[in-house]
Amino acid sequence: MDAWKQAWWLTRNDYSKDKLQWLWSAIFMIYTGSMSGVMLIGQQQSNFINPVVDAFFLIMLPFLGFLFSRRSFRYIQEDSYTQLLAFYRRLPIPNETVMWSRLQQSLIAFAYNGFFFYGSLYAVRLHTEGFTWDQYLAFALSCTGYGLLITGLYIYGEFLFSGKKYLMLSSMFLPMAVVIAVLIRLSGNYGFWYVIHYSKLWGLLSPIMWIAVVAGLATLWGFSRLTLKKLAVRDLS
Repeated sequence: MDAWKQAWWLTRNDYSKDKLQWLWSAIFMIYTGSMSGVMLIGQQQSNFINPVVDAFFLIMLPFLGFLFSRRSFRYIQEDSYTQLLAFYRRLPIPNETVMWSRLQQSLIAFAYNGFFFYGSLYAVRLHTEGFTWDQYLAFALSCTGYGLLITGLYIYGEFLFSGKKYLMLSSMFLPMAVVIAVLIRLSGNYGFWYVIHYSKLWGLLSPIMWIAVVAGLATLWGFSRLTLKKLAVRDLS
C-alpha cells in the first residue's frame, strides 16, 4: 500500500509538469477515432475486406496507453526515459514504486484516451451498429485488453533500453502487426468486425472481452515483474 501511495505521488507530480499533454492527447484521439470511423465506412462500401483495417487497429490501440507528453516526443533525442529512471534512482526512489507509477499512468491513459477515441469512433461510424451501452463497453474493453497486452512490451523497452534502441524495437512491431492482419484475412476472417460482432452478441459476457482483458492484465503484470528484475542491474549512467 505504501508503494502504491508513493507511486501515486509520482504520477501526480509527473502529470502536473506537462498539463498540455491532456489537451494534445484528447485532440489526437478525437481525430484518430474519427478517421477510424471513416475508414470503416469505406471498408463497408467495398466488396474486398482489406487487411489494412486490422493492421491499423493492431498498431493504434496500444497507443491509447500513452499521453502525448514532451518526454514521449523527445525519448530519441534526449533518451528521456533513461534520464528519468536515473533521476529516480539518485533520489532514491525504489524501482517498485517507479513501476507502480508507470502502471497507474497506463491505466489512466487508457481510460482518458479511450473516452475520446471510442466516443469519436462511435459518433462517426459504430452508432449505426445499434450498440447498447453494455455492448459498446464490451467492445471498448476487448480492444483495451489487447492494448494492455502490448503495453507490457512497451514498458519493457522503456525501462531497459536507450531511446534509439527502444525506437528500433518498437518499429519491429509494425511489420509484425501487418503480417498478423494478413494472416487473419487469409484465414477468411476479419478480426476487428469479429470483436464488434461478439460484443453485440454477448455484451459484457463476451468471451473475447474476458479473454482479452485477462490476457492483457496477466501479460502486463508478467512483463512488469520481468522488467523490475532486469532494471535492478541496469546501468543508467
